Order: sequence, then structure tokens, then C-alpha cells
Amino acid sequence: MKKINLFVLILVLQISCQEHKQLTHPTISTPIEIISTRSKINTQPMAFIDPEKVKNWSFEQIKEKYKPITEEEYLLNEAIISEFRIELYNYFNEKERDQPILIKEVTWEKDNDTNFTIWYKKDADKWVFINSFIWEKDWMF
Repeated sequence: MKKINLFVLILVLQISCQEHKQLTHPTISTPIEIISTRSKINTQPMAFIDPEKVKNWSFEQIKEKYKPITEEEYLLNEAIISEFRIELYNYFNEKERDQPILIKEVTWEKDNDTNFTIWYKKDADKWVFINSFIWEKDWMF
């Protein structure tokens, strides 16, 4: 008896699965075949940035794919160099620090708890990477 019940159950499940492979419209008697489609590549800016993935990308390439949460430009000789920006001094000597070098500071979300900031300097008509920093959102500077 158990074998018969098991057989009937398997048969019902198999028929059920076959019926779900086709859809029928209530007014159309011909079955409609389900077609699997893939989404187009997302061209909208992504939420979280992957620092390893973008480490050799230009600023323009990164900005095409990832939306920054902050973006600021300032002149190095006029900027307040807080603890957050202090490492910029490792890339500019004293004479350069007194020059009006245009800096771009851009921050993206790395994940729910972490941010990723990149500093660039303007060189002719393009932004050149200076340094990057991964930091926890709850850190106070």
C-alpha cells in the first residue's frame, strides 16, 4: 500500500511540474512557452564600490560605475589638512604644499559600515591618483 501511495505522489508531482513549464492564457487555448531572459548589464551607478576591482581605473571609469557619496575639490595650499587628509603631506613636499594644486577628494560606500576615499590631483586635463583610504563610517576625524 505504501508503494502505491508513493507512486501516486510521485506521479502527481511530476504532472504538476510539467504543467508549470507551460502557461495558458484563459482565452487562448495554445500554451505559452516560458522564455528565460537575462537582464541587460546595469549601467546605473552601483551602490557599493570594490576597492580591489577599481584600483587601476581612472576617476572617470570609477564614476561611470559607482556613485560617490561625497566629492570635493580644493586647493592644497588653502585646504584645512585635518587628520583625515594628513597623509596628503606624504605626497607633496613643503614647497608643493604652498602651491595652488587642485585636489579632488571623492568618497564612495564600500559596504554598509565602511567608506572608501580616493584623492586625485589635477594634472593638465586629467585627474591623477594620489592616495586612497578605507575607513569605518563611525570614525570621527
